[in-house]
Amino acid sequence: MNPRSLASRIRGVEVSYGLVIKMPAPALVELAGHVGFDFAMLDTEHGIADGHELEHHLRAADAVGLDCIVRVGGHDSVEILRALDAGAAGVVAPHVTNAAAAAAIVSASHYPPVGRRGFAVSTRAGRQGTVALAEHIESALANTLVIAQVEDGEALDDIDEIASTPSLDAIFIGPSDLSISLGQPGNFHHPRVASAIERCAGGVLSAGNAALCVIVSNVEEARAWERRGARIVLFTVSSLLSACLRQIIEDLHAAKTDERALSDA
Repeated sequence: MNPRSLASRIRGVEVSYGLVIKMPAPALVELAGHVGFDFAMLDTEHGIADGHELEHHLRAADAVGLDCIVRVGGHDSVEILRALDAGAAGVVAPHVTNAAAAAAIVSASHYPPVGRRGFAVSTRAGRQGTVALAEHIESALANTLVIAQVEDGEALDDIDEIASTPSLDAIFIGPSDLSISLGQPGNFHHPRVASAIERCAGGVLSAGNAALCVIVSNVEEARAWERRGARIVLFTVSSLLSACLRQIIEDLHAAKTDERALSDA
């Protein structure tokens, strides 16, 4: 394993910062690398899932030395296979509600004997057939990340078992869907939702197997989760851009208001 690969960092003790991006946005993938993010997550669950576009975005990541993982749309093994064959450093599977589902995702993501991923080196991941078979297998085992997203109330009772799944690298707590499943859409501070998030985080951290992955809105939230033990911290492009643009407009309007007040004085 490359000691500086995303997989080695996540399986170690370092905190990694990622940017969630929806396609098509190859320039944003490059920008994420230029400004220093550790990785990008291409969201094909809530965005375009075209394989041709996906490969181009992974090429953009490679151009700036940025690791890139893919959030797939579900648990379909073919969808997971295609993301990894395209050259993704790993996959995130949404709505994992039990340990059996987590184990199936691990199996779909790894070659035998760890899993049942279909084998080919004629893919982009295999450098179009130019990499040795043994080298490809070794690299895939060492560097393929498997992340389960927990975002349903029904997963809470099984969180300890999910978190203990062999070869599962991380668990991503999805607060939005979790809040909806608990009858409190977007109300992250509601006691039921806050308790569920704490239950998930506690289960992951106490298992000592998979890394804790969280999504945040700002640096303060990121630091708070890091202190709790999170090793993967995600920001979303849409949230960052909307907050920045909104602040610019508010500041411009405030400046005009101040100018009018001064002229009327």
